[in-house]
Amino acid sequence: MLLQFVTACKSLKRMLPEGPALTATERETVLSQKAHKVDYKGAPLVGFPVLPLQVWAATYELDLILVSKNPDWNMHEYAKLETPEGDLWVMKDAEEGSLDQYIVADLPNIAAWLPELPVTRSSYPVKVVDKSTDKMLDMSFSYENIKGEKVEAWYQGKRPKTELKKKNGSTMGHSRNQLLVALDLPYRDFGKKAGISYDGKAYKMDKLLGLVPFQMALTQTQGGASSGNFEMSVRGEGILTTAHPSEGKPTLQDWSIERKENKTIVTQKNDFRSLVYEFEGTETLELKVAYVKQWNKENAGVRMEFSPALPDLRRPFEGKYTSNFVMDIAGENNNATGTMTASWKDGKAVLSVTPTAPWWVIDRPMLTTIEYKEGKALVDIKMLPDPKEKK
Repeated sequence: MLLQFVTACKSLKRMLPEGPALTATERETVLSQKAHKVDYKGAPLVGFPVLPLQVWAATYELDLILVSKNPDWNMHEYAKLETPEGDLWVMKDAEEGSLDQYIVADLPNIAAWLPELPVTRSSYPVKVVDKSTDKMLDMSFSYENIKGEKVEAWYQGKRPKTELKKKNGSTMGHSRNQLLVALDLPYRDFGKKAGISYDGKAYKMDKLLGLVPFQMALTQTQGGASSGNFEMSVRGEGILTTAHPSEGKPTLQDWSIERKENKTIVTQKNDFRSLVYEFEGTETLELKVAYVKQWNKENAGVRMEFSPALPDLRRPFEGKYTSNFVMDIAGENNNATGTMTASWKDGKAVLSVTPTAPWWVIDRPMLTTIEYKEGKALVDIKMLPDPKEKK
């Protein structure tokens, strides 16, 4: 019994938010590295800026968390996003075992919605019944999940108003195979009652430490970098990207290029968010900052800064160059940090991403490979195996 209790306490601790991954002094040191002196061996292989990373972010104005005793599912999140067209409810189901997350939303062309997120998704009518008051939530949800199960869920409890002292949230292992992710969790409260059924079969809620039902309401912003595969080419005065998801049709996006004051800014914008990459220089392009700005938010959902700026991966060079990175979420500094190492191998540009803190990003290293063919850049970004699992 004691061993089980200690194990449960350790598991609970791994779910709790922590403080920043760096102190203010450590941040200053990490982001004040001298510029690389790269000995480039030729002219750029393409005339447009090349993106070695995919950044992404989203803010949930309300996020309901339910964990049932169904052995097939690890966790459910029912998240509300504010869009220019009104509130959008997204059903996120995390599968037990892989911890991969699947999205269901009532969107007609869901494959093209935020293509920088490589999460399997399905378009299905989501029925939301909201009987909430100013202080208390009383909501129910009905939808079909990715496995074709008819899910009915309900939640009652306080609105999330309790401010957390530590806001740097754990990912709990979700979507490790797709995303490098950090969280900002400003408010959270536990639910009073909740329930969920699958194809009419109800399951009891799981309990934290065997005592408290695992049901809560919170607000959060999620952001980071993602895996993916896309082509880049010239389109008019800008760039065309063609993303190739694992399922569904390719998604095309137009990007603008702005050059000013020895800086080149690349932007992709839709009604919900803007993806922005800032390069140092206008001829040699070295990536310094990448961020995502949601349409109704003052702060970037995610901001990644690189120190020193990453080498221009359009131009071959010998050797390896390592830069630090710091990831900030929703205006909070130092949610995650690590290193990125750029090199060339077998005629391709390579960027290796090694997160170093906090503990929940360390198991999410990434590798970008960029190949140049017929005036295009072919970008492939993969999640690497958890380094702790290497023999």
